[in-house]
Amino acid sequence: MRFINAGTLEFVYVPDSDLSFEENKYAVLSHRWGAARDEVLFQDIEECREYSHKKGFAKLKGFCDLASRSGCRYCWIDTCCINKGDAMEMNEAINSMYRWYEESYICIIYLEDVPTQPLFDSVWFDRGWTLQELIAPKEANFYDQNWQFIASKRELSQDLSTKTSIPETVLNHTIQPSACSIAQRMSWAANRETTRVEDRAYSLLGIFTISMPQIYGEREMAFLRLQRAIIQQSKDETIFAWPMSDEPYTGLLARSPSNFAGCNDVISIRGSSGFSEANGELSIKLRTFPYGMETYCALLNCTRETLPDARVSIFLGRLSTAGEYVRVKKAKPGGQVMVPTSNISGLTERLIRVSLTPNEAPLNRIHGFRLRCIEPPGHTACQARVLSKYGTMDDTLLCLADGDQGTAGVVYMEGPEHFYNWNSSAEWSKVRWLKFGFDEEFNPTILLGNGMRDYVVDRGDPTRKPTSEQVQQLMFKPDAESTTEIRRQIFSNGWIASKAGIPSRSRGWPRGVSILKVDRETGIKGCLQALNLGISVQVLPNSTPPQSSEDRPTMHDASSNMSYVWTVDLTEVMGGDPESELRELEKQEEKADMIESCCLCFFGRSCDGGDMDERMSQRRQAASQTKVLGAEDLS
Repeated sequence: MRFINAGTLEFVYVPDSDLSFEENKYAVLSHRWGAARDEVLFQDIEECREYSHKKGFAKLKGFCDLASRSGCRYCWIDTCCINKGDAMEMNEAINSMYRWYEESYICIIYLEDVPTQPLFDSVWFDRGWTLQELIAPKEANFYDQNWQFIASKRELSQDLSTKTSIPETVLNHTIQPSACSIAQRMSWAANRETTRVEDRAYSLLGIFTISMPQIYGEREMAFLRLQRAIIQQSKDETIFAWPMSDEPYTGLLARSPSNFAGCNDVISIRGSSGFSEANGELSIKLRTFPYGMETYCALLNCTRETLPDARVSIFLGRLSTAGEYVRVKKAKPGGQVMVPTSNISGLTERLIRVSLTPNEAPLNRIHGFRLRCIEPPGHTACQARVLSKYGTMDDTLLCLADGDQGTAGVVYMEGPEHFYNWNSSAEWSKVRWLKFGFDEEFNPTILLGNGMRDYVVDRGDPTRKPTSEQVQQLMFKPDAESTTEIRRQIFSNGWIASKAGIPSRSRGWPRGVSILKVDRETGIKGCLQALNLGISVQVLPNSTPPQSSEDRPTMHDASSNMSYVWTVDLTEVMGGDPESELRELEKQEEKADMIESCCLCFFGRSCDGGDMDERMSQRRQAASQTKVLGAEDLS
């Protein structure tokens, strides 16, 4: 290690192995650099130049005199003890600097603007490199511009902690900086500046016990490299707990230490399974729950000291590639919320992949459905009554608010007949009720029902059946209270995870309800022949006019600000009357059963009417088997 002899002001080289000897005690200087032309540089001393005329000479001489009086034989100052023209030496110095300050006998902190400025208004507290120069030394003394002693670091520890947000226990070396979370350590540097952008990262190497090469010219990429190096040796998820600023989307890693302003109370808690980086992507498993369309709230394994019973949570927007996400803000301060720990049991753990430098915008989809065409069989005799969970001026748009999930809206095909007869099996093929919602993966889910039964209203008490008057008054009147019991039941989400029978021409619609699950990647288009019902559920630009049958699901274009929405078309398709066909098939089956029974009796075999009943029962049971409709069920 290269030093300056405190008495001769000449360079001295001391092996690292000898630095522990008492006679080799050294002092280090912490100061604010002046202009390069004013400082005494390496070449000035190495080449024995005349430098006593430089402004920095007085600082060098004053430091050496003070170090000598403190009992130190050697002095180290960054202006002249590093050959900045040697890239290898510069790299070693930056990676070793924290240790050099830590192993010094004393650090002398020279404040050139004090007492002109009050102590804690000195620019020294705003510089990036002086952060490690404050933390690393065990002993440090503050001096003003006239080399007058102000106080020791220990004497000022409480005021220093208030000024810098660094805990007193760290300043006094009671605990190591590594005992603090990554976010806390980053927050100490949030409001500090450096002349070179890269030095905002390089000045933090020692605080995070990281060694990495310096590449001046990489600018903000230096801080990205620092974070990548940190996550290779830590499972501390507070590194992702920084508040977003004005960017619409970003990766999980911050752009600069400034992003961590206000994170001095963010602490890590157990539970992280770690994270990995490969092919320019960061992978991590986080507990999530749906928050908005194609958006999840992801819980980090960290909290705030002021809110220990909650988790810091961020928002992740889905990209067009499965499993890939970016961080989004969602109109929340900093793109963060605190989720109470009482609400996290049973949450889904999801593998998240986020690009280190994302350049694709998240899917821009409205959290709801656009009802472009609702014309099921029999629609000409009905009026479509639409009820959205969150009322809008546009009754063709069923929307969910951010933070909500499940059922978005209900459509009732109101006809002249009395359709609230719970026991009626007439006109089984007519779709009277539709419910629209999303599952946790944002797959669209649609319920088709022929009456107010089963999943249309989730009744806690099966005996409490709403009357037609209640439905009319409480559901569709403009002044209906959203808190009514009927509306609560209508918008419950239990049906989304349920299964319902499939209608078929040969077996009818035994339960009067079917649930259609739509793949969010492909949408769905086809015909449910048993109901003469054409179904199309596709992602299309919002407010798009009717388009041809050749339309296919359209994903969001990252270069466009246009929003997209799940667009629904339910139409009547040409075909025979399914009810008359059903009755004809039932007659043919009964006739076949009678012929079979007669043949058995004619040939002397036992003919038990119970066998026929059992076969009929088996057919009914087969017809009632529960399954969720999918694309394979449509022609």
